[in-house]
Amino acid sequence: MSKTTKIILAFAVLNTGLFSWFSSFIAEDAYIVYRYSENLVAGNGLVFNHGEYVSALTSPLHSLIVSILYFFSGESVWTNRIIALIIHFGSTAYAYQLLKQQRTLVLYGLIVWTSPYAILWTAGGLETMYLSSFLTVSFAIACNCRREFSRSKQVIFSVCLGLAFLTRFDSCLVTLPLWFHVAGHQWKYYSSDRFRSILRLLLPGLLIALAWLSTAYIYYHDIFPTSVYHKPARWDHQRTNVLYMIQFGILTGLLPLLVWTLISHIKHDGSRLSATMATTIKNHWGLLTGGLIFFCYATGTATAHMMFSYRMLLPYLPILTIIVLEWMDNIHTDGIRAGRFGTRGWSLVIALAITTQSLQFYYIDQISVNPGRYGEYTNLSRQTYIEFMSILEEQAEVINSHWEQEGINRRPQVHVYAAGILPYQLNRSKVVDWGLLSYRKNVKVNAIQRGLLYSSDYIITLTPRHFTKKHQLQRKPDSLELIHEKRLAGFDHADDQLEIFSVFFNPSTIQYRLPDFVDGPELTPIPEKIQ
Repeated sequence: MSKTTKIILAFAVLNTGLFSWFSSFIAEDAYIVYRYSENLVAGNGLVFNHGEYVSALTSPLHSLIVSILYFFSGESVWTNRIIALIIHFGSTAYAYQLLKQQRTLVLYGLIVWTSPYAILWTAGGLETMYLSSFLTVSFAIACNCRREFSRSKQVIFSVCLGLAFLTRFDSCLVTLPLWFHVAGHQWKYYSSDRFRSILRLLLPGLLIALAWLSTAYIYYHDIFPTSVYHKPARWDHQRTNVLYMIQFGILTGLLPLLVWTLISHIKHDGSRLSATMATTIKNHWGLLTGGLIFFCYATGTATAHMMFSYRMLLPYLPILTIIVLEWMDNIHTDGIRAGRFGTRGWSLVIALAITTQSLQFYYIDQISVNPGRYGEYTNLSRQTYIEFMSILEEQAEVINSHWEQEGINRRPQVHVYAAGILPYQLNRSKVVDWGLLSYRKNVKVNAIQRGLLYSSDYIITLTPRHFTKKHQLQRKPDSLELIHEKRLAGFDHADDQLEIFSVFFNPSTIQYRLPDFVDGPELTPIPEKIQ
């Protein structure tokens, strides 16, 4: 067994062990995907509520992957996360082997395979690590296409770009410039097979993307998920988003590595700092152009809801790491250990990387899932997030039990502020919310949409995070029956302020229904407020 193989296997064991530690964390929104996917397998269609053709799926491909896993295993949560763990480690290892950069393998493993953010989102169950896998393989093949001509790799490259698009639409901001770079290179250097090369690079991915977009337009009457409308980019937070991205660069170790390299090689004999920088830019101009476009886009979206722990930026970490390490390794003929600090300096870098990653794991677990000053949930630890999820699960059990005792022969309607685990546990209920699931273009839907509140059998409130109970209920709380209440300290508050989780039962519901499609006409006027 080669030394490289032993290192990769050691990191595989470590990666699995860290995942096992964090596996009790699951992101709330992952259960939205699970409910869609299990409805599809059950024959109800790719929908959240039976008969409502509204897509809240940020990642269509993720929902289809989970559907396949659920079909064969009868289980969504663990199968999805284990497959994500395997695919991400496998794809990042494949990419590194393809690029033949063995001299930097240990540092690559410390940054990518022991990243606390990668581990957290692998456990989290969302599409993040699938997207990272497709992007990393695409990038590695793009680099390989500069060295050799391969028809099979052209097809794989195109398929991976198509899959990345279906995993997150905004990935095309990076992958389109990368595609033009590869296509331009193939056109220039392989004149005998130009047109066929372009078709192999274009058609597979394009057909994958068009197949979903046309299906979504017919099935949902819209190619975009409701999050595009419900959680649009906010350009008034650009400064915060830029600082958040800088924070990501620091905490992942990429910016410190760049600074260390500059100090180590500036005016040092044998170092080709500027020449190597120029070569790196030339070799990766497609990706870097896409990265610049994505950076501009992320100044309005990087800190959106559920993008905590650098979820939006994380899929690009392996690619950024490969580029940084390639640049560092090529500055000197002796490789990454060269420079004015030599081997001792390199040993210090490795020691600091191990220490920093270890401290961040502890910090995420005990203090904040979003280390740093900027971002969502900067005072919410992984442990407290797990408590939050257990409260929502407990609320679902209470509702199921209470509805059974009421003996009403219909599906209950439940109004929620978090559309994940609670609706997933209420799989026989109709669930409405502030807009992600209930968004309609022709009906005003927000946190105080009285039609949805007054027609719901159960209403979940969170106080004071979402203001007063009266505001969330749009009536006096004592006019409803409180059937469950729980308090939680430290829910994203530096002062450990108590949050109150309440479940109210409404015995006198009204008739109110949203249209079945996102673009449907208003069916019922929003009622007057109950005084």
